[in-house]
Amino acid sequence: AAKRVALVVGNNDYRNVPKLLKAVNDARTIGDTLKQLGFTVMVAENQSRQAFSQTLLAFDKAVEAGDTAFFFYAGHGFEIAGQNFLLPTDVPAATEGQEELVRDASVLADRIIERLQNRKVRTAILVFDACRNNPFPDINKSAGGGLAIVDAKVGSPGTFLSFSTSPGAVAEDGTGSNSPYTTALLAAGKESGIPIEETFKRVRLAVNKVTDGRQTPWDSS
Repeated sequence: AAKRVALVVGNNDYRNVPKLLKAVNDARTIGDTLKQLGFTVMVAENQSRQAFSQTLLAFDKAVEAGDTAFFFYAGHGFEIAGQNFLLPTDVPAATEGQEELVRDASVLADRIIERLQNRKVRTAILVFDACRNNPFPDINKSAGGGLAIVDAKVGSPGTFLSFSTSPGAVAEDGTGSNSPYTTALLAAGKESGIPIEETFKRVRLAVNKVTDGRQTPWDSS
């Protein structure tokens, strides 16, 4: 029988770039909610590059063809030449001209999408609550910060991507115990019988309202 399997990752304790305050709590809270929704949940916190790779391998092994897979990431994200990277806690500091250091030490977001699609899951939902600030201010980026546009891959039905803010923009931490995006997702995700597109539309409207228009989540499916 098809299963619901989730991996939630929260990275706060960065060693060489600015630490974050709420990513771990966001991951824990999302994990608790997913358990209530019938998911088998793996929670990973403050992942080094090696630990992140091992966690993703365990996630690969946990999902099978026909399953529903949910991946949630809270932490630093960074875009280089149109590719998005999720930053482990041991990512090195980097300045302009050292982008390859970041590439080699990080996890390519597109690769996670491809791995789930290769497992032939029925539905793959990937949520990225990243871009809290620019961890590499000395790297000259034409986009000015944030992540690049990601295509959910034409020809791969059942893939849904959600990002906490629009391409090239920076997400906010907010004043509560969770980020504005995670707070909105928790509220919208508890309502049953709603198509996923409508659920994330409600998230988008809620975040846009609470941030006075400064942050607008976006989706791809």
